[in-house]
Amino acid sequence: MALKDHKELIATLATIVTIAQFLSGIEICRKIVKQGATGEISGFPFVVGVFSCSMWVTFTYLLGDMAMLITNSIGFMLQAIYLAIYLHYCISPGSWYSVRRQMVLLFSTSAAMLYYVFFTARDPELAETRVGLMCCFGSIIFSASPLFSVAEVFKTHCTECLPFPLILSTFIVTCLWWMYGLILKNGFVQYPNLIGFCLASFQLTLFLVFPSKRKGEKGIYINGKSGTVI
Repeated sequence: MALKDHKELIATLATIVTIAQFLSGIEICRKIVKQGATGEISGFPFVVGVFSCSMWVTFTYLLGDMAMLITNSIGFMLQAIYLAIYLHYCISPGSWYSVRRQMVLLFSTSAAMLYYVFFTARDPELAETRVGLMCCFGSIIFSASPLFSVAEVFKTHCTECLPFPLILSTFIVTCLWWMYGLILKNGFVQYPNLIGFCLASFQLTLFLVFPSKRKGEKGIYINGKSGTVI
């Protein structure tokens, strides 16, 4: 049976698993709240998550695909909440400066693209193509965002700084949306998810090679209080 015969099933599964992926941020935020600070956790996945979802909401609105529109609308709201929590607990000057730069760059790009699409674009097909390219960019960066911590993994020989729930869910989600892209014959859906699938696969292999905690370490101390190792 052809893959297109399973379009509705794949779309439903992709939607459910994607929402589950967005919910994986709850565990990361729970650890941040428990520690009382962000520690070594990067805020970049949340920043790029807001950016990527905003671009996909715009693209799927132009495309008229309700499955992807609803999914990314939910994702946008959740990622915005996670980012707000991260900013609240970001007490390190270095981390705050870094995440602020990321927000200015990506959110300015998002605002400029939205202004172009809804106020200045005269060719709908050209606008859809340009937004699609930004979606590809955002999806690839979102899938690769945990790679910013890979240097730390090789330095410490452990994966404590990598968000396993996010990486595992990205692995599953990108596989499903890649298949959905094949059904739609839409390269903007196919290719970024295929690349994301490969990136997530690489990140998962790190959990097979390195332990999840540093040897002999039971906890970390933040502001004089004992915290849980992530």
